Order: sequence, then structure tokens, then C-alpha cells
Amino acid sequence: MLKVLFYNETKLKPDIDPARQTLLDYLTSTGFLAVTLTGSPPSSAYLANFQALVLDGELGLGREEAETLINFVRRGGGLVALGRSSDRWAEIEPLRQAIELKSLAPRSPQTELIVRVPASSGHVLTRNLAAGFAHDHYAGLDRDTAFALHDSFTRLSAGRSEELLQVSWRGERLPVAWTLPYGEGRVFWTSLGADSSTWVNPVFSQLVYRAIRHSAGQLEAGGSVGIAMIGYGAIGQEHATAIQQVSGLHLEGVCDRNPARVAEAKRLFEGIKSFDSVQAVLDDPAVDLAIISTPPNLHASMALQLLEAGKHVVVEKPFCLTTREADAMIEKASAFNRTLSVYQCRRWDPDYLAIKALVDSGQIGQVFHLETFIGTFSHPCDYWHSHEPISGGVFYDWGSHYLDWILGLMPGKVSSVSGFSHKRVWLDVTNEDQARLVLHFENGREAEFIHTDIAAALKPKWYVLGSNGAVVGNWRSENVKSRRWSGDLIEEHLAPSEALPDLTAFIRQTSGLINEQRMALPPAPVFPFHRNLANHILLGEPLAVLPTQSRRNIAIMEAAKKSASLSGQFIPVETE
Repeated sequence: MLKVLFYNETKLKPDIDPARQTLLDYLTSTGFLAVTLTGSPPSSAYLANFQALVLDGELGLGREEAETLINFVRRGGGLVALGRSSDRWAEIEPLRQAIELKSLAPRSPQTELIVRVPASSGHVLTRNLAAGFAHDHYAGLDRDTAFALHDSFTRLSAGRSEELLQVSWRGERLPVAWTLPYGEGRVFWTSLGADSSTWVNPVFSQLVYRAIRHSAGQLEAGGSVGIAMIGYGAIGQEHATAIQQVSGLHLEGVCDRNPARVAEAKRLFEGIKSFDSVQAVLDDPAVDLAIISTPPNLHASMALQLLEAGKHVVVEKPFCLTTREADAMIEKASAFNRTLSVYQCRRWDPDYLAIKALVDSGQIGQVFHLETFIGTFSHPCDYWHSHEPISGGVFYDWGSHYLDWILGLMPGKVSSVSGFSHKRVWLDVTNEDQARLVLHFENGREAEFIHTDIAAALKPKWYVLGSNGAVVGNWRSENVKSRRWSGDLIEEHLAPSEALPDLTAFIRQTSGLINEQRMALPPAPVFPFHRNLANHILLGEPLAVLPTQSRRNIAIMEAAKKSASLSGQFIPVETE
């Protein structure tokens, strides 16, 4: 555990503000940092108890305090300066001489800034930094290496330093974050962070966490996670493309019983291996992580083998079929200190992200009632997805995603679950034709999920009621148009799930009027799951999809299935 002293002489007394608390919560959630707050300039003796020092805010450092900081770094400590804390460094002789710092201009006005990772930077501090930031909607903005902040910056220059981030400013690209070694330690500083909105931005949290560890000598560049795919089905190319394009990951090979699928993977991704069995994956030391993309009834047994062999594991949804399997997988991952996650890829769907942002903003108040729906009136597929002993049943397919959404929008303890199902039309498959799942929360809130293959008329995808407003998401009817060789028009109707819904927010004003507004959808993030996976394994950042969260989904679906067999009886469920 890295011991970190966080110093701000004005804003840490008597209570830290909520924006900074957001960052501190992130830092402690990593499990690598123990943070102590102080409002007094630390002495040399006190600093000896810490490996890194973070400076925040406008600091009235004198020559003596500056000498203390420089000696701390010279002896191997890490120094991280944020926001306005370094604005006056160029005026303090010991600091100016130590890092050859020059002030070129006063702090800029506060405005919206586009922040970029320089094209030449391959530094560990900026690798995969902007993962998952769907709010960046600027035309032409490369969301792989750029993001936006509402902030100000100071124009500084420092000898021997490496520039990590730049802002676009009146026709120039100006540096706003640097790092350099000094003595046995390192210094990192960024002039970003003067505005509290920056402190709640996930990019800033990532940057500060990495800066602390790097400055203290505990985060070095290098290494890559070798990945094998077990099962190369419909989702295979999506995984493989992400793996090949995310820094820190590389595709070792694929394992599939179908030779045509293996051949297709090798055609698209040159140089990868073909594994003829799961045992071959287990035995290959170049494979650090396996993605299990097989039917759900095989997830648990394969995951347990892989974890015991020392491999990290990602499982397709659903996680598994029973809570007993989920608990065994989580226990095994913990025992062998391996990463275990579930590919809940729709956690980054634009409609969900838009609703989540609105709910988190508090504009519609506390969500107390939520209805979700997916389905049509059409024959289910005749693959394993529709065969209950393999798939787990109709609750387990779309239910894995929808429950993840519901529990993201309605945190809190689920007290009971009731389930209902119908078998009325499609007798050639074993999955039920329709399933309805109702969640009852401890404080009286409720949520509903319906998945149906026998609905001739559709309900909205989203119907969300809050104590001060609502959100409705209606399905769109979309056709893809093309032309035959003859010039005739071809129209192919998309299934509802293949088009994003139209979202409308209804917010009650103090006058009593309801303001109705069409909601804009953010663009989809760039490989957010795989970026987070690399950042977690290589850099120790918090895992986005925890196995305990997916275990919660399984417990609820298992209870709903039992309830349906008992005519909808309420089933208590343990989700914590």
C-alpha cells in the first residue's frame, strides 16, 4: 500500500469539498493507495512517513517549505502538483532551479478546453487514458486521444521534462501536464484542476492515480496481456478487433471446434495461433487471459480451470447459470489473485449512458419505478440461445443486460423477486415465449423487465419515473435502404434492438409545469471494456465490471425463474 499525503492549506478544513472527495474515493478504491489529508505544510520528519505528496490549490509556499519538497523528491519521494498549486513555482528559487521552471504567461481565462495526448507520447501515464468518455461530442475530435474539460491553465516551461498533455489554444498546442525525474524521485504537475468540474471527470481521476504511483516509482511502462479466445462466434470479431487496437493487449489465438471460424479469425488477424483444445490454452504460458465465448452452460467449468491455471478470465454474459457457480468462480479468482470479469458491453450503450447521466444529475429526483422492454412477435432463433438447458432460459439472455442497467440506475438492496413466463406459440424451442421479471427494493421502489417473442405491439424500451420527473424511451422503426443491380429499391426492416431509441425527458418545474425535452444521445465510447481491462491488469485501475455485480444479476434471474415455476410467488433474494 502506497502512503500518500494530500496537502491543501485552505480547502481541506473543516471538510473537503464534494468534487475532491470524488477523486479521493477513486484513489482509495484502487486498493493501492492510503491517503492522508493535511492542511499544514509538512515537515521533513512528517514527510518521511509517506512515499508521495500531492499538492492542491493555491499554496503559499516559502523558501523553507520549497526546500523541504525538493529534498523529499531528491531522496526518492514522488511529488504531484495539481491545478493552481504550481502557478507560483517559477517565483520560488529552489523549485525554479530544481526543475528549470519558467512562467511564460499568467493563467488563462476559464473556458472549455480540448485536451489531447500528444501523438508522440507513449507514456504509461497517458496510455488508454481517455477510455469510455462518451460525452465528448465535438466534430472531428478523436475520442481515442482527446477529451474536453471546462477549466483554465498556466503557460509554463520546464527543462528536461516530458510533456504528457496539451491543450488547443488560439492556434497553438500548449503543454498542460509534465513529468520529470529529479534525484531519486519524480515530479509530476498539471495546471489543470483549477475548476471543481475537472475533479469529477474520470479522465482526471485516472491521470492523478497514475501520476501518484509513477512519481513514487511504482508504475512503469511495459508489458502486454496475451489473450486467447475460447469460442469464436458472432461476437468474436468484436473482441479480436478491440484487443488488437487497445494498447497493452494482444491476441495470441483462438480456440473453436469449427475449423471455418478458426480459419476466418486467422485470415482477419494474421499471425495468431489456433488452439485445438482448452487444454492447449491452459498450457500456453503466452496466454495471460482467456475470453470464454461459449454457450453459458460451459462458462463456470471452463472459468474454474483457467483461473486455477493462473489465467485471468473474461466471461461472456450471462456470467453463468446459478449463484453457486458464480460464487465458486469468484472464490477461485480471489484464491489465485486473478482478474475475473463479465463482458457487460451494453453498459456503454448511448441510451443507457444518457439516462444514467440524467439520473445522476438529480434532475428527475430519485428513481422509484422503472419498466424496461425488449421483444417482437417473431420466431426465436433455433440455436443454443433458445434451448433452456444451455442458455439458462429466456430470463438469461437480454435479462443479463437489462438487469445490469436497472441496478445501475436503481442502486440499493433488492428484497424480493417475482417472475412470470408464458409458453403459448413457439413449441419447437425450450425457452419460454415471454418472461416478466419484477424487482422489489427494500425501500419500496420497483422495477420490471419484459422479454417477449409474442408481442405484436411494443411497449417503450424505457419508462423511468423519478420523484421530480420521468424518462421515456420509444423504439424507432428503421429501414436500411439499398438498390438491386437493376436499380430497384430494397428495404430491410431492422429489429427494434438494432436501432437506438428516442429518449424524452419530462422534468417538473417549480411552477408545476412539466418541461418535455428530447434527449441527445452521446456517441459510443471507443472499446471502453477492453481499455479498462488493460488498465486494470497492467496499471491497477478499478475494474469496470466486477464479478460480484454480475453475480447479483444471476441471483435475481435464478430467483425469477424459480418464482415463475411457482406462479409468480415472491422469492427473497440475497444480492449483497
